[in-house]
Amino acid sequence: MRYLVVSDTHMYNDIFENITKHFYEHVDIMIHCGDSSLPCHDPLLKGYHVVRGNHDTLEFPDKIILGNVLITHGHLFHVYHGYQELLDFCHQHHIKYCFHGHTHVPTYQIIEGIHFINPGSTMMNRGSYGFGTFALASIEDDKIDVHFYHHTTFEEVDQVVLEEGLATLEEFKQLIHKYNK
Repeated sequence: MRYLVVSDTHMYNDIFENITKHFYEHVDIMIHCGDSSLPCHDPLLKGYHVVRGNHDTLEFPDKIILGNVLITHGHLFHVYHGYQELLDFCHQHHIKYCFHGHTHVPTYQIIEGIHFINPGSTMMNRGSYGFGTFALASIEDDKIDVHFYHHTTFEEVDQVVLEEGLATLEEFKQLIHKYNK
């Protein structure tokens, strides 16, 4: 299965629509990990599995499970604090692949055998590079291949972007820990 994964479009609908038009015929499943800021029945969301982000209305589900794939936004699992809550949920529900958003940071991590993929924000990511991202993922025979792309040029992003993303998340986690004492 080939997945188009977007998140945190935040009403940047031209970018979102361009990504959809460019890729919808080349994927099997389209995922929006929340914060579209659109109403549930908006035509731009047609064909997408969409979850509720912290900037969306309650008409969207908090999570969707498709076999061993979880789609969620991440805010309800407190992903800025780390992945423990999400990890526990995934273990309880036999999830192997988790697509989420919320942080505006593209990342791909494997923790305790579970693959966590955040496509970043198609609007704008937190990072020095100053552009949004989305992901394409293929899952075949229980193996995953994930690539991240620039939100307007559709060029694959450099590994440095992903490395910076992990560093940014770690800084957020440390700041949250420091100020929650």
